[in-house]
Amino acid sequence: MNNPAVNDELKIVFEDHEEDYHAVCSNLYHYNLRETNGLLKKPGKSINLFLRDKTGKAVGGIFCATYCYTLYIDNFWIDEEYRENGYGKSLIMQAESIAVSEGCKLSHTSTFSYQSPEFYKKMGYEVFGIIDEYPEGIIQYFLKKRL
Repeated sequence: MNNPAVNDELKIVFEDHEEDYHAVCSNLYHYNLRETNGLLKKPGKSINLFLRDKTGKAVGGIFCATYCYTLYIDNFWIDEEYRENGYGKSLIMQAESIAVSEGCKLSHTSTFSYQSPEFYKKMGYEVFGIIDEYPEGIIQYFLKKRL
């Protein structure tokens, strides 16, 4: 049997090449856009909210994408000094509110056991999947919420 990774025309290489990385990502994006009949771009708005201290320094933020009328929470962090003061709740509620105003009906994210699964549950998110095979008992949770 021929190994598809070894032939005279193509080869697999391990390298860091930013231009080609962006080209592959762009091609995937355009394929997905075509296959979803444009739904991928609806509403297609980034929702990036920052928590700033009085000097203007970013001490937290939530960074989200919207596609297929869904909010995806990609990155969400607050400096330890400012946690447990309601800022996380305010940030996520504001991101969800903006998403709803853009037509989103669902929100989803993932988090690890050492991060914030309980926070998301308190905010109405439900676990729909887990990966529990990481070393040292680390678990990854996949969560969703109807908006």
